[in-house]
Amino acid sequence: MAKPNPDRHITRANYANSTGGYMVRFFRKGKSYQAYFSDGKHGGQKKALAAARQHRDEMEPKYKTLNPVERAKILPSHNTSGTVGVRWVDKVIVKGKKTYKFKFAIASWSVEGARHSRAFSVDKYGTEEAWKMAVKARAAGLKDLAKATAKAK
Repeated sequence: MAKPNPDRHITRANYANSTGGYMVRFFRKGKSYQAYFSDGKHGGQKKALAAARQHRDEMEPKYKTLNPVERAKILPSHNTSGTVGVRWVDKVIVKGKKTYKFKFAIASWSVEGARHSRAFSVDKYGTEEAWKMAVKARAAGLKDLAKATAKAK
């Protein structure tokens, strides 16, 4: 497993009329936190960076990152289906003068950075069954994600 970045959550801020400093920032579960460590107040860039790192190390446990499985279960604000990772898609195919319309329930998820999806046709399975199959496929995909996450630890 890769080493964590020693300056994670820390950003350098340089201002035209100032000496600059370091920002410590966290954003979790819709809430943000930030603190500024100026070079002037801390006696230079190195000391400001050291203070920012120390502060980050103290605050990081309070702003714990969600693991991939927890993150995959969060319902985004723009979700309209009510089910995370499952959506309806209308596909239109034009061949010559003919137009074909298809509707699918699509499940999607990521495992180790690779995006996966499964589509279920309403024409083939019906509306309810296509949706149920997509929800089931998403659940199976999240199980794969949980296994990959456990294996990486």
